[in-house]
Amino acid sequence: MGRWIAVLGVFLVMISISSAAHFIVGRVNDALDGTSANGRTIVLWNPANGMSDNLTDTVGPSGNSGVSNTYMIDCELLQTPCKVGDGLRVKIFDSGDGYVTDLGKVNVTGAGFDIVPNLTLNSPPNVSLLEPAAWANISSQVQFNCSVSDLDGNLANVTLYGNWSGGWHANETKQVSGSSDYATFTKDLPEGYYKWTCKVFDNLSISKIASNRSFAVDKTSPQISSVQINESYVCGQKYVRVNCTATDSMLGIESVTIRAFSPTGSSDHAASLLSGNTYFSDILIDKKGKWNFTCIANDSAKNSANKSTGNMFGYSQTADLVVSSDYIFFSNENPIEKEAIKINATVFNMGCSDSVVFLVGFFEGDPSLGAQIGDNQSISILARSNKSVNVSWNAKIGPTDIFVFADVGQIVSEDNESDNKASRQINVNAWQEFYGRLSSNKILSNNESSKFDIWLNETITTGNIFASDIESDISWGFLQAIGKNVSGGEANSDFSEIDQILGMADFNDSVSNTFTSDGNTPLDTENFTVNGQKIAGVPIINSTNNSNFITGILWDSSDDSDGEFGTTDNEDLVFVTKINPNSPGKYGAYDYEIRIPAKLRSQNQSDSSNVYFYYELN
Repeated sequence: MGRWIAVLGVFLVMISISSAAHFIVGRVNDALDGTSANGRTIVLWNPANGMSDNLTDTVGPSGNSGVSNTYMIDCELLQTPCKVGDGLRVKIFDSGDGYVTDLGKVNVTGAGFDIVPNLTLNSPPNVSLLEPAAWANISSQVQFNCSVSDLDGNLANVTLYGNWSGGWHANETKQVSGSSDYATFTKDLPEGYYKWTCKVFDNLSISKIASNRSFAVDKTSPQISSVQINESYVCGQKYVRVNCTATDSMLGIESVTIRAFSPTGSSDHAASLLSGNTYFSDILIDKKGKWNFTCIANDSAKNSANKSTGNMFGYSQTADLVVSSDYIFFSNENPIEKEAIKINATVFNMGCSDSVVFLVGFFEGDPSLGAQIGDNQSISILARSNKSVNVSWNAKIGPTDIFVFADVGQIVSEDNESDNKASRQINVNAWQEFYGRLSSNKILSNNESSKFDIWLNETITTGNIFASDIESDISWGFLQAIGKNVSGGEANSDFSEIDQILGMADFNDSVSNTFTSDGNTPLDTENFTVNGQKIAGVPIINSTNNSNFITGILWDSSDDSDGEFGTTDNEDLVFVTKINPNSPGKYGAYDYEIRIPAKLRSQNQSDSSNVYFYYELN
């Protein structure tokens, strides 16, 4: 720059000596990408007279200035010579390589020369195509992504070009800015083969277009016409061949996979071309039980199709007994306590040899510790066959794991005896529901007949129904909400202690699980009036399927020695519901509905068969 100023000083001295010229002088900096401004043609004109009246100079040593990056033009040589006050323009125009300058402006003065503010040779913008990749195959919407840059930081816009709507043309333009940016275009195109590119412009209208890329849109999945296995069953370990015939109308098949589903899981096997459109994979059958296969065909656009075979079976060479929980059935899945139901089990011979006669047993719990149900049953099973056996069982409250054990005497020689035993759980509801209507026609007096209370079939509107163990001796004035101590404060573990007392701790529908959210916190509470006294915060549940009838739990604190309900004192439990005359419940319209644990009858073990019901009319 210092040298350019010194040289410019010489010019100015020379210009000042000459009175027959008025020079316009300026500097053009090289482009930021390193391209030199020297040798480029710069044009001067007066916009008032039009571009046709112009003068040019070559920037640099070969031009009028003789100095690198400098131009010098005598504006008095214009067809309409310049005069003081004229506004002139200078610019390097694109000669075909995309390099230009911005517009330089200068006003003519009386000094004999004028200096134009420095210009810089513009670097053309660049554009790169990111996606889709060349020769991409696409099965969905197409995302076009272009990356653009400009060293001068004057990006303007990017235009997407393509041939998918009536020939090759611009499809969409988006604004960009700065020195680097991205432009993304989304198009939903029909199936076909296409070309695309992006063209970027800077704010000097200089552009750059990338080389075209080709891609295909294929939205149609391959077609699988058949999947076949060359065996219907296998004895011992053996390879089977799975053939899959598949075609694709547009891009062709890229890959075929055979997915094998064995008794223990699944595995994928690459298929090879056999001939024509048929692919194959040889798969080792190394586990006994049910097998099936799925052919998965993909084209290069990732469209996929699948088709499955029927089942085939792997068998042992010798007899092999199998019991599965999937083949243990109950004649009634929801029995009530003591209901006699049938338990049916199917025993399979997964071997290619007939079995000898063996015993099948049913058990409550694991056969090593559990109680047997009925007698062992003698059966034999032909090769690759099965046989069903059953036993009668009286349902017990709570969950019971029913085990079936094939070959109790262990007389069948098998490769694998670990699958001779299986179980299935049955859960018998631990709760019983009671409902009905109330009518009253009572006359009560003391032993001297001096006091009478009379109900003569009056309409009953309010009151309570209670249930407790038959041995309970209820002190009605001492009833307290379960979950609260005698002072009305919170008491921990009441619900779990009820479960311990009633033998329901392991039940899915234990008192804790039924009445609380976490073993201590009631799901809901309600106030009751009993014997003329308000009992607040009684834990409740809906008696059945709506809120017209509720069931709560009380305890008799007259039996207590430590201030709260517990297993030590085993205070009398009382289940309670409010009378709600002629209201709809689960079984119709009636006056009361209450749900109690069946084992309430055994809170006191002296009599574990009965409970008492009481009613109170207000």
